[in-house]
Amino acid sequence: MSLFSYRIFETVAKQGSFLKAAETLNITPSAVSHSIASLETRLGFPLFIRSRNGVKLTVEGERLLLHVCALLNCEEQINQEAAQICGLEKGNVVIGTFNSVCINWIPDIIKSFRGLYPNINISVMQGDYEDNIYWAKMGITDIGFATMPAPENLTVTPINKDRLLCITPKNFKPADPDYVTIHDIRDEPFILQREGSNADTNAFISKYKLSVRPQFCLEDDLSIIAMVESGLGISIVPELVLKKVRFDINIYPIRPEEYRTIGILTNKIKELSPAALKMYNTIISYMKSSNLMNV
Repeated sequence: MSLFSYRIFETVAKQGSFLKAAETLNITPSAVSHSIASLETRLGFPLFIRSRNGVKLTVEGERLLLHVCALLNCEEQINQEAAQICGLEKGNVVIGTFNSVCINWIPDIIKSFRGLYPNINISVMQGDYEDNIYWAKMGITDIGFATMPAPENLTVTPINKDRLLCITPKNFKPADPDYVTIHDIRDEPFILQREGSNADTNAFISKYKLSVRPQFCLEDDLSIIAMVESGLGISIVPELVLKKVRFDINIYPIRPEEYRTIGILTNKIKELSPAALKMYNTIISYMKSSNLMNV
């Protein structure tokens, strides 16, 4: 079985669609379908569950994907080492990130990286915490961002403590005008983000034993802020979420202070390629030079 067959398998798993994989690889959908069918026949089990909404990996497919990504990573390392021997800086890096990091840090990181290594291709995949952990675990991404703690099979480098803040409608008045306490918000209606993105808020709610009945569980940060602005409830969000948004809401520190810790994820068994290692070092350098490395 050729390496390109494994590349097709990896791309279908990443894209969740035969059609999108074909577009990414610049081949026909029938070629993708034929390659996957041949691979399934050779292996003796199905790799994907097909549905109208696309495809997702079977349990067996998930087990295989980790090894396929490791194999393709070895091929990429060989290509990159050969390029370095020839005095060239080439390669591919895939970064997994979530919304607030993508908005506030990723553009500057990529700009800095491209200035140093213009011939290295960068791909960015955006999802929630669970997506980023899964992508790093399966070897789909080279480097990811998520909040701590993370599974034991991943290496996590803490980079930033991000303060949790309380956002409220303008008519909300805590006992102290400068901050909110747990007592201030205990009986307030909460607006939360959907499962997979709300680990920090859920940990806060659990820690202080708040009996929260969420009014809404929404997809993204901006939707939550818009609901709060409309007077439909309050929310607990990380400070980074609020850096580049403008809404007519109140923003309060919480007493006692709470934080989420953002870390860089890498796969323990997937050695970083030369290009990925350069990206890792660029991220660390950016965090330090921007005074964001505070852990």
